[in-house]
Amino acid sequence: MGTGVNVQLRLKALHHLDVPWLPSQIEQREGRIERQGNQHDEIEIYAYAMLGSMDATMWQNNERKARFIAAALSGDRSIRTLEDAGSQANQFALAKAIASGDSRLIQKAGLTGEIARLERQRAAHFDDQLNVRRQIATARSDIAAAQDRLAGIAQDLTRRTPTRGDAFTMTLEDRVISDRRIAGTLLLSKVRLAERARRVGKHLVGAIGGFELVCRARRPFPHGFEATLILKRTGYDHELAIDPEQTPMGLIARLEHALERFEAEREEQTRREQDASARLAGYEARLGEPFPLQGELDDKLARMAQLEADLAAKNSGSSDPQPLAA
Repeated sequence: MGTGVNVQLRLKALHHLDVPWLPSQIEQREGRIERQGNQHDEIEIYAYAMLGSMDATMWQNNERKARFIAAALSGDRSIRTLEDAGSQANQFALAKAIASGDSRLIQKAGLTGEIARLERQRAAHFDDQLNVRRQIATARSDIAAAQDRLAGIAQDLTRRTPTRGDAFTMTLEDRVISDRRIAGTLLLSKVRLAERARRVGKHLVGAIGGFELVCRARRPFPHGFEATLILKRTGYDHELAIDPEQTPMGLIARLEHALERFEAEREEQTRREQDASARLAGYEARLGEPFPLQGELDDKLARMAQLEADLAAKNSGSSDPQPLAA
């Protein structure tokens, strides 16, 4: 009984007289009896298999397919590849082997599917090893970059001079300005002049908090032009884009904020280094792992070679010329 059978109220027992190809077909059958509204508190399900037939192989195939399906539905991230549970090629190969009546052909059909599955898993393992190598290279690059930035930040902290409150000063060319509004107005005017001049290049405009300020003018695209400010730090250019609505006080506030974030940047780079180190340790532990099912694959390949040799010997023996009758 399968799809559309609606007799669940009085079903007491279900008997699997044959083995279907797919776990979904088994589920469909048992859904006729394991159903809400059945008047029996307990039901019985029987499955039959004939010794020496393909029943055991068919149940094994269903078990393997059901395990893959359950792993996929559970969200198990360790499962990287799934076999096509409804592969008609494998089903037809098994059907042909069963029809031949030769147990060796039946074994060969089963081994072919198992070897194909193991070889796919081995290919996935090799792909995973390549990804592990890439991740190790990325983690090492992240660690090196974080360490470089930490060294630069350490030097920046020693160079930095306070600008909070009344300690604020900015050098513009040969002038030392202690008024934020005036400093912002003069600095912004230099940026606007560079935009209007449309002369590509960099030039020093002043300094703040112990760091030089450079104005960079460039053409980011063929018909555009922009000028930005760069706070020259140790091994790093902190760029500040200047939008048309930028105010003098807002520009100074952005510069002071950049100077005050050194400690926060140090914490961020420290976390980045720690995260990359943890990733590196995890991936290095996986590097060079052998394919765990290689022994099983070698065993099945050896059995397949023996079967093919036996089948070839049988075919060559049956094709020997027979003597003609007198």
